[in-house]
Amino acid sequence: MATKVFKIALDGYDAYTDTNPNHFSLYVDQVTDYILIKEKAVATVSVNGTINIAHSLGYVPHCIVFVEVSSGEWRKLFSSPIEGIGYWYEVNATNLVLRNTGSAKNFSYHIFYDNIT
Repeated sequence: MATKVFKIALDGYDAYTDTNPNHFSLYVDQVTDYILIKEKAVATVSVNGTINIAHSLGYVPHCIVFVEVSSGEWRKLFSSPIEGIGYWYEVNATNLVLRNTGSAKNFSYHIFYDNIT
């Protein structure tokens, strides 16, 4: 029985002939599964109002954002305010925009290279 391989190559690489896992966003060959998560930036910042985080990718990247609602208690944010609480974020082709309408809170974010547009 032939080995089944599933590969998704990055731009500029040939999924049929390339064997370097670094040239793929997904590479599964039934021996080792390379699921590659490519992060551009990870940080935690205090937000009181609006903060622009420049990513300069030229497209809208996938982002995950959390807010520390109380000491040690983190909640995942969405791109619109949740439950009437004024914490949310927006992302465009140049910036991740973190927004908070209340008192200063810590926001933790991950910006990935994945283009979601």
